[in-house]
Amino acid sequence: MASKIKAQAAKDAAQLLGEVWLGVVPVDPVAIARRAGLRVTDAELDDNTMGALVKKPGQDPTIIVNANDGENRRRFTCAHEIGHYIKRNDQAEEYTTADLRSSLSAAGTDEDEIYANEFAACLLMPDAHIRGFHAEGLADWEMAIRFKVSREAMQFRLKHLGLG
Repeated sequence: MASKIKAQAAKDAAQLLGEVWLGVVPVDPVAIARRAGLRVTDAELDDNTMGALVKKPGQDPTIIVNANDGENRRRFTCAHEIGHYIKRNDQAEEYTTADLRSSLSAAGTDEDEIYANEFAACLLMPDAHIRGFHAEGLADWEMAIRFKVSREAMQFRLKHLGLG
């Protein structure tokens, strides 16, 4: 089941990139969120909360990112919350929710979190660009710097693509 969820997340991320991304690395998740109609704001959240997606009836959706986190973490959190929005956006009705992104979201057991994590990885580290840099012989840490992601995230993405 997880592979089906991940495949859909990858497809949705690629579709969004095709619609709004200019093809420049690193991908700017805040600009993409704004083009998708979301507001993005930083706020000081508690240590265990990385971000949230808030959508109230009659209001534009908002992504809240923990201002205390480092740049790479904030970028991934923003992309993760875009994933939650994309997954829910096909629902016709409005909803009121906060998707709290905590360390529990990385556990890999919740379908929505699996989707959002895979979506974020595919959005920030597009397949074709990863494969191109890998073919050029760039090391994982060099790619992590170019994509503005953690080295751990890059290593995981390379492994997932069969390149690491």
